[in-house]
Amino acid sequence: MLGEAGIRRLTAEDWAGFRDIRLRALADAPSAFGSTLAWAQARTEQDWRRLLAQRAQFLASAGGVDIGTVGGLDDVERDGAHLISMWVAPEARGTGVSGLLMRAVIAWAAEAGYRAVWLEVSDGNTAAERLYLRHGFVRTGVHGPIAEGDPRLEFEMVRRL
Repeated sequence: MLGEAGIRRLTAEDWAGFRDIRLRALADAPSAFGSTLAWAQARTEQDWRRLLAQRAQFLASAGGVDIGTVGGLDDVERDGAHLISMWVAPEARGTGVSGLLMRAVIAWAAEAGYRAVWLEVSDGNTAAERLYLRHGFVRTGVHGPIAEGDPRLEFEMVRRL
């Protein structure tokens, strides 16, 4: 039993913990992300610190164990936020942690004054799409490859704030 989960926003000083959970996410669900485990493993401490300085990254923990993460980036072109890097550890799935993470990034975007939150989800990831639908996201009709040269597809969803 993990216990009750808490959410906190990471700072650049939390780079090692962020690295660890991001590597776990990429190892667990490589088809859900545009980046790869090998690419993330090659990042330096400075790279990880820079990532955390450029985004709002949230971490879910329970019983001293990190069990999930989600990030938010400024999307000034759309006057919105871009939800990225959503992942919950297998042992914490179905416990409400994903909802806590979603509410954290949506609250961050609303407090920042954004009008919407956008995200992309890999085609076929029905569990993630159901989560996003429960939190008010809808498909926009935009879709394309996950990354340049990658045959996997993703589609865009948005939630107006």
